[in-house]
Amino acid sequence: MKFFIPLSFICICISCSPGAKFNKDKKQFDAAVVVKSFKAVADMNDSYFDIRENNFFEFYRQLFDSVKNTRFPGKYTLKGDTMLLHFYNSKGKELLGSKALVLDEKKEIVFFK
Repeated sequence: MKFFIPLSFICICISCSPGAKFNKDKKQFDAAVVVKSFKAVADMNDSYFDIRENNFFEFYRQLFDSVKNTRFPGKYTLKGDTMLLHFYNSKGKELLGSKALVLDEKKEIVFFK
């Protein structure tokens, strides 16, 4: 019985972690087609933000057009014309913020806290 409480606590923590939540949605995420894509070019690390079907999105970086070296997927909800971003990993929110506005006429996306 001594091991039951810590083991159950660990199971709860793992099931509530961002990785576990993404693993649950990963199949749907992978099947969702990219609807819009935005790119910011830097000297060494280019940043991308893809809007996918079924309210999924992904922010990632690539070093010299190689494989993705950082990746922050999530889901969004629309409130008017503003996307409310819900990252699976809170580091994504620290980098971009929790809201985005797509400016279709300029083909831009603006992020804010």
